[in-house]
Amino acid sequence: VCRVAITAGDTRHNFSPYFYLLYLTKYAPTAPLTALLRYICFLPQALLSLLFSVKFYASPELCLTLQTVTFVMFNKVSTSQYFLWYFWLLPLLYPRLKISLVRAASLLGLWFAGQGLWLWTGYLVEFECKNCFLVMHCAGLFFLLSQCYIVCCLVVSSRTQSSQKTE
Repeated sequence: VCRVAITAGDTRHNFSPYFYLLYLTKYAPTAPLTALLRYICFLPQALLSLLFSVKFYASPELCLTLQTVTFVMFNKVSTSQYFLWYFWLLPLLYPRLKISLVRAASLLGLWFAGQGLWLWTGYLVEFECKNCFLVMHCAGLFFLLSQCYIVCCLVVSSRTQSSQKTE
C-alpha cells in the first residue's frame, strides 16, 4: 500500500490537492525533482497517521476513521470510490460523538458541496473540453479544506464526549 501511495500518479481524474502540481510537472524535464515531489506528498499522510495513532489509540473507531479520512484526503490519487473507505467507519464512530443530527447533516452537506463543486469542474474539463484545470484545483482545495474542517469537528465532538465521561 505504501509503495502505491508514494508512486501512484493519475494527474487528471482525482480530488487530490496535489493533482495540479503533478499535472504540471508530469512531463517536466526535471525527473529527479518530480520523483522527490512524490515522496514529499506522502509526508502528510504518514505524519497524520502517526499522530492519530499516538493521540487516539484508546478509541480505535476514532483513530481508524481519522487515519482513513486523512489518508484519502492527502493521497496523490483520490477518486470518488476512495470515499467508501471511510464512509463505512462512520456508523461505528457516530455513537461516540456528541453531535446533533442537524450538525451531522450540515457537515455532510458541506462534504457534498465540496465534492459537487469539484465534480462540476471535472465535467467542464472532461465533457465540455474547457481548459479549467486551475479552477478544478481551487475546487479541490475547497474540498480539502471542508474535509479538514469536518475532521476537526469530529475530533472536538469526540473530545467533548470523552471529557464528559471523566467528570
